[in-house]
Amino acid sequence: MTYVSHTVRSLRRDPIPGETVGLVLTLDDDARIDDVRDVVESVGGEVVRELQLGRLLVRVGHERLGEICELDGVTTVETDAVLDYSG
Repeated sequence: MTYVSHTVRSLRRDPIPGETVGLVLTLDDDARIDDVRDVVESVGGEVVRELQLGRLLVRVGHERLGEICELDGVTTVETDAVLDYSG
């Protein structure tokens, strides 16, 4: 079961057409990054970069959040606000 943060759930319920959101996806141990990247790109999103601890930073349109939240191999979907950009 995938954990989806409250903010992502809210955006999924009430998307703003044409807007994008930065997400941090945590992958399970068996997930292949290339497979997740392919799905993100197939829905018009982009993988911004790979992060430590089996995570990916992605950018995707609000309207496509449902597909991202249901990806096989993803255990957590959070906004990029969980990243510390301060330093």
